[in-house]
Amino acid sequence: MKIVSHSLQLIALSAVAGIVLNAAADQRHASSLTVKVTMLNGTSRTATLEGVGCPASMCSRVVVNSKARGESAVTHTWLDSLASIQDIAKDDALFRFKDGTERRLSVVPLNRVLYVRNRSDMEKLDLSLVKALEFVSPSK
Repeated sequence: MKIVSHSLQLIALSAVAGIVLNAAADQRHASSLTVKVTMLNGTSRTATLEGVGCPASMCSRVVVNSKARGESAVTHTWLDSLASIQDIAKDDALFRFKDGTERRLSVVPLNRVLYVRNRSDMEKLDLSLVKALEFVSPSK
């Protein structure tokens, strides 16, 4: 009985440690990023991207989860590493990174809603309605 109890304690401590480490990593990345959103109808506007999630709730303020075509592993992409997300289609989108690299990735279903703030109002934008998302560098 004691061995089972100690094993469960170790599992619980490992889970908590993983959450703490993930939270620490999240704090090293920027949130509330300025973006230019271009909708499918061609209209565009500047807003603050507060995070990504599903229609029910925001899942992350700093990471978007996606998969490469044919792969089962989830890729965690820091939002502050992106220059843009373009050519958004039903199955995937072109991720352009600040370092100049590009990757075509499929955003996981629980990250397909953008939480954007316009002045004081929070809005949920389904990624299927967006043509492109450009991350605007802050003015110096």
